[in-house]
Amino acid sequence: MFFSILLLREVSMTQAFRALSANAQGINEHLAFMEPTSKKIRVEFAGETIASSSRVLIMHETNHQPVYYFPFSDVRMEFLETSIRSTH
Repeated sequence: MFFSILLLREVSMTQAFRALSANAQGINEHLAFMEPTSKKIRVEFAGETIASSSRVLIMHETNHQPVYYFPFSDVRMEFLETSIRSTH
């Protein structure tokens, strides 16, 4: 089973946000925004809690499923492996 936990950095800006701030053409074709959730989100795998936080942000982006972003301090990093995948 494959899943990702995306970690929230202090400063995070997608290409869509950069384009929006630069008034780039075609920005309406790719929109993205983040919002906090009022829920506590918990990630469990093989009986272990990998992440648990009430400070999660949800990223909504055109043509993508919503994604949860967890603060580093709320993720048990010893259970994670480095991936070649990255976000912008």
